[in-house]
Amino acid sequence: MIQTVKGLIEAKDLGITMCHEHLALNLTRVRGSGDSDFNCEALIIEEVKQMMEYGVQTVVEVTCNDMGRDAKQLVRISEACDLNIVCATGFYLWQYHPEYILPGDVEVICDIICRDIQEGIDGTEVKAGVIGEVASGQNEIAPSERKVLSAAARASFHTGLAVTTHCQLGTMALEQSSLLQSEGMNPDKIILGHLDLANDRAYCCKVLETGVNIGFDTIGKTSYLPDEARADNLMFLLDCGFEDHIVLSQDISRKSYLAVNKTYSGYMSVMKDFVPLLKKRGIQQKTLDKLLIKNPARILDII
Repeated sequence: MIQTVKGLIEAKDLGITMCHEHLALNLTRVRGSGDSDFNCEALIIEEVKQMMEYGVQTVVEVTCNDMGRDAKQLVRISEACDLNIVCATGFYLWQYHPEYILPGDVEVICDIICRDIQEGIDGTEVKAGVIGEVASGQNEIAPSERKVLSAAARASFHTGLAVTTHCQLGTMALEQSSLLQSEGMNPDKIILGHLDLANDRAYCCKVLETGVNIGFDTIGKTSYLPDEARADNLMFLLDCGFEDHIVLSQDISRKSYLAVNKTYSGYMSVMKDFVPLLKKRGIQQKTLDKLLIKNPARILDII
């Protein structure tokens, strides 16, 4: 079973899934810009519906406790669009951590995460269905980030939920894998995020060889990396036999990424732009189904 904002569903009903997205977000406190304040619910609903026209049925919404998460807004979006939304719990980069997290004990952080999963979020009946996006910075894991990662792994052990992470520009994935697994995590319940931004095939292979899953989940953000390079790197990893351990998404974290601005394709980037690139490169439909449907369903299934 998989926990969504409207209740449990069977894994087989997940359908095409975007594994790392934001629908209700506010990072203004740290970023100092309204571009990352999703105070445009009607526009988000409109763009989500456009995405769903390409067959998407589920979004893993990884906005966690210190990123402006709004469980009630997610329920409204889910109902308006008839979209499965998997809500997250956890804490992001150290700059976003509440004061009580910076000196906090790992077990206390674990208890907070577990309450969101077992009791509900912020006084609602909405329960988290994934732990994340727990994070580390570029080329380092700050002390409070290390505690959060450890707490996430322990909460996964207690609840059976997957952990999804933020690897800044694709760095520290090997270290995250080692830390999470040292806490007893099943590597197949781990998604290490933003590995496409590493733009390093050998590095991605090393990470995948630790047994985890990785996200090619900044698709469409061509200011970081052309999607053609993402597609070439992904096809290489598929040829190496890693098709069971990769998931896709766009990570829409700014209003300026939305399709209405006509610079990016927003939530449609994977299905509208990237999938055709993969098909031109000869991807088989059964492999595509793994990336979009079977892998997310397996990873997110509560054990």
